[in-house]
Amino acid sequence: MSDPRARFELALERLKPSDWQLFEQLASAFLAAEYPNLRTVAAASGDGGRDSELYSPTGLNDAVFQYSVADDWAKKIRHTVKRLKAELPATRILHYVTNQIIGAKSDALKRELTAKGIYLDVMDASYFLDRCRHDQARITASENLARRIVDPLLSVRGVVSSHAQALNTQEATTALVFLELQRQDDDANRNLTRSSFEALVRAALHGSTSDERVKRSAIYDRVHEFLPRHSAAELKPFVDTALERLKKKKAIGQTTSDDTFHINFHEAERLRNASVRLLLMKSAFEKDIADLIASSAGMTFPDLSKFINIVRECIERYFLKRGEEFASAVVRGEVIPMNDGDLKAIVVQCSQPGVAVGRDAVGYLLHVVTTVLNNPSEATLDFLRLMSESYTLLSFLSETPDVQDVTKKLFAHGEIWLDTTVLLPLIPETLLPEPLRPFTSILAQLKKSGATLFTTQGVVEEIERHINRCIAFQRAPAWEGNTPYIMAKYVIAGGSRDRFASWIERFMGGFHPVDDIAAFLRDFGVVIETSSPDGLVPEDTRLATYSYWQSVHDRRRGASEYNMNNDRLARHDAESALHVMASRNKQGERGAFGYASWWFTLDSAASHQMLNALKKDGVPIKHSIVLSLDYLVRYLAFGPSRELSHQADNSISRIFSATLMDHVPQDLLQIASRVRVEHAGLDERVIQRRIRDELDRARLNLGQVHEGGLDRAHDNIATFW
Repeated sequence: MSDPRARFELALERLKPSDWQLFEQLASAFLAAEYPNLRTVAAASGDGGRDSELYSPTGLNDAVFQYSVADDWAKKIRHTVKRLKAELPATRILHYVTNQIIGAKSDALKRELTAKGIYLDVMDASYFLDRCRHDQARITASENLARRIVDPLLSVRGVVSSHAQALNTQEATTALVFLELQRQDDDANRNLTRSSFEALVRAALHGSTSDERVKRSAIYDRVHEFLPRHSAAELKPFVDTALERLKKKKAIGQTTSDDTFHINFHEAERLRNASVRLLLMKSAFEKDIADLIASSAGMTFPDLSKFINIVRECIERYFLKRGEEFASAVVRGEVIPMNDGDLKAIVVQCSQPGVAVGRDAVGYLLHVVTTVLNNPSEATLDFLRLMSESYTLLSFLSETPDVQDVTKKLFAHGEIWLDTTVLLPLIPETLLPEPLRPFTSILAQLKKSGATLFTTQGVVEEIERHINRCIAFQRAPAWEGNTPYIMAKYVIAGGSRDRFASWIERFMGGFHPVDDIAAFLRDFGVVIETSSPDGLVPEDTRLATYSYWQSVHDRRRGASEYNMNNDRLARHDAESALHVMASRNKQGERGAFGYASWWFTLDSAASHQMLNALKKDGVPIKHSIVLSLDYLVRYLAFGPSRELSHQADNSISRIFSATLMDHVPQDLLQIASRVRVEHAGLDERVIQRRIRDELDRARLNLGQVHEGGLDRAHDNIATFW
């Protein structure tokens, strides 16, 4: 059955200024039941600033109604009040009726107008949605609007036209849309190959009916157009089995006399509802971008919709590139490259002159893209996850038709060794709501997937030293260098600097600090390994690994001679790497994705740089030991235990590495504290976003535009411990 409320919600969102007459008709129908004395006064000769008023036998009306589909509702309301003051000075109540979602955002304006003697009553989209099924008049009015606005969007051309800006052909775009529609409702434990080809067959049959059927041969041809890299003969058995499954589910019908097929009525309705949900998620995504832009001073947008489309294109191209890299790596048994500079390159390619005017336009576009990825609303988070997984799935299908068989290569029940860059964020994340705890979610999903989490005693000691550095920062009257990471995140999350020492006691006391931190990590299921791996790997491997990490830390801190602190940090990194090597030696020779032991670190020096350096020293390591963030997110979505990991929070999809370890200089902490105070009481996500905006503006003013990328993440925090 269709979902009339969702269709009506989409209709309200898609109203344009040119649809003002449709909205006035809708508003009049909805208001009539509650305001029987309502009189419409809108006319070509002028309405005095109102569209309707309540009838009064004395003619002295103090309540008026204004209907509007304007995006800038605050500007529209102020303009209306100005006209009312001039033409209807007796007005005391303004009912502002709109299709926009306003909610508590109008509170400040209400206070402003109350001081001027006007009481504002906002009747926004929620007013209509809450009442759309209350009586037959409203049911009819809402369905009429949905029929006029939404139904044209639900054709395959209508849905496809607004999607997949990163793809070059309509066939690929159609395939992606139907994969998205399928994955909205898919169970996590469904066979990926079967699910994918059912989606492609639905795409091939879209628009068919019992009177307009599609021949089997035409279905073969259409699916082949979706996946042109494979021969039609190779795809034929997958299409045939998908047709049989869909027949058993009564999703499609078959006419055996001419071997034709069509979508059944109830399946067509299901697809329409899925399309509505998809378009609603897209609208929420675009509103997230618009809200972010609205809070950015110093920028103007001659064509706002074009800028929003560019933001989306950047994100889609990023997902496509990452999906292609992941699928190619898994199919070929290679390792996914760790190069988050890709996003900046994509932003540069997609940016267009004149779309955003003001400060560094490319830098601002990068800021918007990374902020949307790192801090989306819940609705946008679902859309981003859906896009990311669908692009990856399409990339898999382009590499091989049998996706399920290929993903069996992905490890299950593995050993994941965690370093300081991954564990440090767990502490400040305790200050944030659950949806804003990406690293906490990562560990939860890894545990759900059956992995065993390890870290070394040396990493625990690094965390203890870092916390002591934060306490020293708190007590110091002056401080040279970067603000320690946990302290910076604590202040940005709203913590008071002078209370840091008492807050940190939740994680570390004064008598047994290392043991306290180890206990905190064990709550996440992390096993603390105290033994040394030195005797478990060949001597030349051990020496080369220690030497490599010593050179890394000396280079980062500019040491020209022996430095005890550098030596300690080098030994800690080398120990983690050697534990993974030792475990792999026990497993024996296998391909990159056949190994069950990995090192999860955000340090780019741990990946290909280390692999290349060890090879130069004659150490025979064929595959990187590093589990990249991109690989991890996609593994949890497509790996053999995805039905378990997806029972945990999906907020790991919001992770974008370019901002994870961005250091915050001392002079910016005051800005964060000021913004926190100014916006107290707002939604936590909004506060976080506005703090990021303020910090970005300050950085730009200082000429410190963040370049982004994991390749700089560890360098940013290298002085934290």
